[in-house]
Amino acid sequence: MTNTLTDTEKSKDLSRLLDISLSMIEKTDLSSLLGLIMEEATKTMNADRSTLYLVDRERNELVSFIAQQSGIKEIRLPMGMGIAGHVAETGKTVNIEDAYRNPLFNKETDIQTGYITRTVLCVSMKNREGEIIGVLQVLNKKTGLFTEYDEWLFRTYAAYAATAIENARLHEEREKTFLSAIKALSAAIDRRDPVTAGHSERVARLSVDIGKTLGLTKNEIKMLNYAATLHDVGKIGVRDNVLLKPDKLTSEERNDMNRHSQYTKEILEEVYFTKEYKGIPSIAAMHHERLDGTGYPYGLQAEQLNTFGRIIAVADIFDALMSFDRPYKKALSLPETLEIIRNEAEINHLDTNIVKIFIEKKVYRDTFPGIENPDYRHKR
Repeated sequence: MTNTLTDTEKSKDLSRLLDISLSMIEKTDLSSLLGLIMEEATKTMNADRSTLYLVDRERNELVSFIAQQSGIKEIRLPMGMGIAGHVAETGKTVNIEDAYRNPLFNKETDIQTGYITRTVLCVSMKNREGEIIGVLQVLNKKTGLFTEYDEWLFRTYAAYAATAIENARLHEEREKTFLSAIKALSAAIDRRDPVTAGHSERVARLSVDIGKTLGLTKNEIKMLNYAATLHDVGKIGVRDNVLLKPDKLTSEERNDMNRHSQYTKEILEEVYFTKEYKGIPSIAAMHHERLDGTGYPYGLQAEQLNTFGRIIAVADIFDALMSFDRPYKKALSLPETLEIIRNEAEINHLDTNIVKIFIEKKVYRDTFPGIENPDYRHKR
């Protein structure tokens, strides 16, 4: 590429950058976004490979989470060290024609990876406030040297990348805030009954592990995690003399207790969920529904129960049987619990495939370490 590109060629480059930027904005997962930025930077600049560094303000370092075609998954540099450190500190673009003759170049990475760097183009990435949040560099242009036009094009690309990174970070912060809020809410509900403390968290962990074993996507796992964490939030509407009764419930009291699933749905329907999580209230309320329609609160049947609800139902009954000692009912052993779950699947209460995978893959082991020991007792 030369400095005498036609307006048509420049227009094509800008059009391509716009298409790439749209793809970037759609990525809300920071890890996959960084991978996309690296991949497209290499293609756009006709380079051999690229590296992306993010600024770690707390440690005053640059950290690279991706190094293409090498065994290094993370590289850390002090601010100001090497080409990337210099660009991160000054904000100035660096275009090097012969890396080994440039005093800024740090040979250590090449020594570690066996790679030979020749040409380098390195630019800073800035957020909306003009603060440098990272550095993007491409190595070894495939045809000749990086030009002034390449510098301009790469700075433009880096600006798009910086915006996408900031958006992804904001999305992750919102997700973390949301998850911490619902965990606090579910923990508060659990603590109303000391016997069941930690139940919602364990059900969520079991559900996520089942979902991963079934091959659910990342977004589906998030949905499952949120719904499972919130599945018992409706217990806030159950009277203490029912919820905390130290003896078997009467028929009327049992009906009151069973309404907690309905309350869960009603409460969560008052919460604002983004479009991708609109199904959480219905899913969270499904954990006591049964495939044959004999469950509660709505008597839904198999065709009305999605995979998320079926998973949480298995996780919920497993934890309830394994973890709770009531004055009138001791927690069961693992063999006893698994036998009940098998029977529930055989009589068309629980999903047969999910139960089969749950048992055969021993999905419960991560949430309950040591559970296969005959003397195991759950400790809260």
